[in-house]
Amino acid sequence: MAKKSRRGQKQCPKCGAWVKGTRAKACPKCDFQFNGKQAVPAAEPVATEKPAKAADAITIGQIRAVARAVKSVGGFERLDELLGLVREVGGLRRMKDLLEALAAAQTVELTQ
Repeated sequence: MAKKSRRGQKQCPKCGAWVKGTRAKACPKCDFQFNGKQAVPAAEPVATEKPAKAADAITIGQIRAVARAVKSVGGFERLDELLGLVREVGGLRRMKDLLEALAAAQTVELTQ
């Protein structure tokens, strides 16, 4: 098999693609710079712990509200089932929309 002539082209050392034009400055596929001045990649941010915010802290009021919810629903198991249902329907916003639709349908039934 004869070797194909590649006059007027050069091969990118990074990705192996053939680039048209002997004076091309960069590879169009991988942006390899042929003039020897490679772009320095931006440094990736170092993962650090975020500082604790006041909003992240659990307050006594929140604990009391959750305790009232547990009692009103009927225990931890029932509350866990409710939270699973919220996840199944697609989140809290979606659950709220569904509850509003059910409430509207129920009021329509009561008026008839």
